[in-house]
Amino acid sequence: MWYFIGWSIFRVWFRIRLNVKVYGRENVPAKGPFIFASNHASYLDPILLGTSIYRSLNYMAREELFEKGFLAWALPKVQAFPLKRGAGDPGAIRQALRLLKTGKPLVIFPEGTRSEDGQLHRGKPGIGFIVAKSHVPVLPAYIEGSFEALPKGVKTLKRNVVRVYIGKPMYFDRYLSSGEDREAYRNISDEIMAEVARLKDDGASPSRRPGASLREGTAV
Repeated sequence: MWYFIGWSIFRVWFRIRLNVKVYGRENVPAKGPFIFASNHASYLDPILLGTSIYRSLNYMAREELFEKGFLAWALPKVQAFPLKRGAGDPGAIRQALRLLKTGKPLVIFPEGTRSEDGQLHRGKPGIGFIVAKSHVPVLPAYIEGSFEALPKGVKTLKRNVVRVYIGKPMYFDRYLSSGEDREAYRNISDEIMAEVARLKDDGASPSRRPGASLREGTAV
């Protein structure tokens, strides 16, 4: 219930405030688990991804946000769970794998934290580990304009056009027999970020959109 309430409120607010449009919504699997992997430049990004599609998502969020105040109450209501940053968190990884095993989509930001400059940075191998262990597809996305609307360290939202570009699902079956192969985890992460970068480049071109089959962008 709380997820749907928040989804509805933010969907309308983003449409009015940020003129959000989504490209590639038809690429979202109608059912089953997947990892929604995107760039991360703003606190807005998890909510933008959530309101960009019609399926409920699950989120990792840094542990400190669950300690006190409104977010400590709200985050579990919108299907977020805590993650200890800076080191491996076996509990959070187990929770992520449990959710995927039960058919639920999960948002992961491969870069691990918000970008300081709005640019793409190399992803962490952690997403590769989860992909290899869960055997689920990855849905890449690029969010354009969220950094300008609410960059790191800024608390006041600025009016800015925001676009969400969603690519086609990526499959990594060739890595599933790699065992405990750290190089495979790194390669998976790099391939995902390369596709996010491609979506960025395609979205920046007014003459083409990411993916030949993408329809014209629709309001969030």
